[in-house]
Amino acid sequence: MKRREVLKAIMIGGATATAAEARDILQVVQLPVGTAKATKSTGRAVASFTPKYFSQHEFAVISRLADLIIPRDSGPGALDAHAPQYIDLQVSEMPAAQIQVSGGVQWLDRYCDERFGKAFLDCSQAEQTRVLDRLADGKTVPPELGSARSFFVLVRALTCDGFYSSKVGFDDLGYKGNTFTQWHGCTHPEHGACRSTG
Repeated sequence: MKRREVLKAIMIGGATATAAEARDILQVVQLPVGTAKATKSTGRAVASFTPKYFSQHEFAVISRLADLIIPRDSGPGALDAHAPQYIDLQVSEMPAAQIQVSGGVQWLDRYCDERFGKAFLDCSQAEQTRVLDRLADGKTVPPELGSARSFFVLVRALTCDGFYSSKVGFDDLGYKGNTFTQWHGCTHPEHGACRSTG
């Protein structure tokens, strides 16, 4: 199953998530002790967009995460659907998520600095993917990365929400919207239907 098909299944199945599961996703991460390393990579953010909540650096990191989660492949990706802008809008309205996402971005930069000697945006795609792969499978995430996994799960869910609630996502799903069909009524005689022949 391709990643895009898995994400479609997550979106369709996500509607059945319980309130407890939603609360688990919104667990607040602890802010890292050190501050995030400043990088030149913050210039990679979409220049024409002014985030409502995120700093330019946070928005650049969220944009890169969204692009890694739903990349442009045989179809459009998260950036084509403006998923990072959607995430910014949603997080601006979710105080608990603000701490989690901002803290998660700081953690991500610090973790990459410890592992690779550079901030997340300065890492190669292979290094970035290696970090996300470590967080993606909940069964193999060590306990000390539990909060980081919650951050990743939230960003992944918001990316999917942003993508699949956009026109680009609707097209990707093949959703045609409500269509008119003509109903001729029940034709089963046992239901008392009668047809005029006339």
